[in-house]
Amino acid sequence: MQTDNIGDVWRELWHTLRNNNGFVVLASLLAASSILVLRALSSFQLLELRAFDKMITLRPTESSESRLVIVGITDADLDTYLGTSSVSDQTMANLIRKIQNYQPRVIGLDFYRNLPNSPGTNDLKRIFEHSPNLIGIEKVIGDEAGNSIPGNNILKTADQLAASDIIVDADGRVRRGILFPAANTPRILEGFGLRLALDYLAKENLAITPEPDASVLTLNQIEFPPIESHTGGYVATDARGYQILLNLRQQEHTFKIVSLKQVLDDQIPPELMRDRIVLIGSMALSRADIFYTANRHTKGELPIKFGVEIHGEITSQIISSVLDGRPLIYPWPAWAESLLIISFAIIGGYLTQRATKLWQRLTFIPGTSLLVFSGSYGALSLMGLWLPVVPMLLGLWFASGLTGAHRTTQLQVLSGKDKLTGLANRRTFDESLQQMWFKALRSQQPLALIMGDVDHFKKYNDTYGHPQGDECLRRVAHAIRTTVRVKDALSARYGGEEFVVMLPNTSATEGIAIANAIRTKLNSYSLPHSTSQTAAHVTMSLGITSFIPRLEIPPSALTEMADLGLYTAKKAGRNQVQIHQPDTLDQLV
Repeated sequence: MQTDNIGDVWRELWHTLRNNNGFVVLASLLAASSILVLRALSSFQLLELRAFDKMITLRPTESSESRLVIVGITDADLDTYLGTSSVSDQTMANLIRKIQNYQPRVIGLDFYRNLPNSPGTNDLKRIFEHSPNLIGIEKVIGDEAGNSIPGNNILKTADQLAASDIIVDADGRVRRGILFPAANTPRILEGFGLRLALDYLAKENLAITPEPDASVLTLNQIEFPPIESHTGGYVATDARGYQILLNLRQQEHTFKIVSLKQVLDDQIPPELMRDRIVLIGSMALSRADIFYTANRHTKGELPIKFGVEIHGEITSQIISSVLDGRPLIYPWPAWAESLLIISFAIIGGYLTQRATKLWQRLTFIPGTSLLVFSGSYGALSLMGLWLPVVPMLLGLWFASGLTGAHRTTQLQVLSGKDKLTGLANRRTFDESLQQMWFKALRSQQPLALIMGDVDHFKKYNDTYGHPQGDECLRRVAHAIRTTVRVKDALSARYGGEEFVVMLPNTSATEGIAIANAIRTKLNSYSLPHSTSQTAAHVTMSLGITSFIPRLEIPPSALTEMADLGLYTAKKAGRNQVQIHQPDTLDQLV
């Protein structure tokens, strides 16, 4: 393509880009970029976490965890059986002694026993001293006031303590488990759930000793990927220590739960606790630690779990991953998630651009959205892969909306454009003539019109064929488009090989200069025309008129005068510009 300046190149590039649906790519990238920026600002974090919860709760029901039993001390135990609001050291000693008789592999005591609770303190000390399979707790990270809670000194000396801290997200839900807490202490303390799992697995003859300094915790060749500050839907989250995503079992009764009364009164089967993990914790609704979770099975009307159940879930998750190959939950790297979001934004733009029929517009994007959610759900359910479903859907719909709006605008524009040349069509010209005429009438400024005709175009078609004739008309349109610089000017294909240029606030002298510039630009292309009687290349004859409209003069007078100028140019030998002005405006009335 021949051009005289850089401006022509950019105009043609933009024109080509639009015609080749380049806006789809631009809109898709704009949509994806916006989504990525908003995501980095944590605008979608709550939505992503709730979508994650929804997919977790929709998963099929899993089997119960038979390797772990919970002894839950309930309100009934406290109020009816014990007649007190707390569990004394004597009651706790009796409970642990009973449990030891059933020969469990590990006992987890989810009660702080750093202070005596008489009676029975000495008896409980003796139990602690002679229970190497018992793991107690201490609070390492501390509560909102910054206070940690030490563990029992006897258990601490015997290295039988673990951290009981539980991480709660900003919306009040628990989705993460701590394997190693972060604390300003030289002691390396495992999380409660991890310690119970390690002690249980120690008797399985597996390579389960963790390396605290390793970047990824590995147990029996199973890697437990840690949460980073930007893992999955989390943005700038507190990822200190070593945290993993919880893979909660969607089961109404995840663990076998018995009450304190049942154990002390010997009301449980003899084999229930043998060689299992036994967790002792509070399950009193009025007193226990209660947490919201992504769990479709609820207590009452709320999706909640007791703290002892959260620790049990972490323990079960580690054991079942090592022994059963149960999937862990993990996300893709941030760069892969970004590519996925960009890809679906492009898909949204492309499908919207391709949807030419009503049923396509009604099904393409909703159908793709369903596939995105279904695929994300399937990936999470089968492989534990957490995909960015919310950003993918937002990118899909955002790009679809931009492309759809552009397509609607483009259709409106195209309805007023000539398909071959890209200039305005005859209908648009006729409508614009009325508007520009009355605008010039109000302002009393001159309105000019150039009317041009390609010389000997029928012979050109006969000689070179209609496809080449179409290309010739496109080059003529290019010459007009790149030459006319007047503000609010309208260039149009009037019909066949005829073109018009309407120039508001333009005098006859200025109009002649513009018409000659168009003719000169076309001549510079040197398009061969061997059968022309005017020149060896394609030429154009142009007529022009310019005057100030009057109320009594019809707008059609403008085209009539310009057409007479064109007639004169043809009569005078073609390839020239001729002006036709009325002697007086009265003759136009």
